[in-house]
Amino acid sequence: MFINEKICKKCGGKCCKSYPGIALPKDFGNSKEEILQKLTQALKSGKWTIDWNDRKKEEYFVRPAVKGKENFIFDHSISGECVFLTKSGCKLKYNERPSGCLLLEPKSNEKCIQHLSKRLAIEDWSKYKDIIIEAAINAEEIEGDLI
Repeated sequence: MFINEKICKKCGGKCCKSYPGIALPKDFGNSKEEILQKLTQALKSGKWTIDWNDRKKEEYFVRPAVKGKENFIFDHSISGECVFLTKSGCKLKYNERPSGCLLLEPKSNEKCIQHLSKRLAIEDWSKYKDIIIEAAINAEEIEGDLI
């Protein structure tokens, strides 16, 4: 975990303004059942989304939503500000932040080092593809009666 509030505050979270951090399955739980439940709730909140690899659309990963694209279950925005970024920093407590955020090493020259690649995240999520799809379906379900 690389946290340096002093450096991040000084630059104003430029990394968070350009692209949200990537989550790993463990950010949602330790079992498939727990990951499914928490991922479904996260997607229902509109604050999280499912993204995919440019070349192979069936390689998914999860990340926070981009501001202005909340409530999109699937979103492949190339850039945009993280929905959790505020003027005073991240809304999320450290233990709630995606692994990609915690594995971003802040540098005073604003050339921060990301220790979690999209490729590694996709590989981690590949074991949970069925969970991602089920959570997306669950999040899309309309609750209550339509009449």
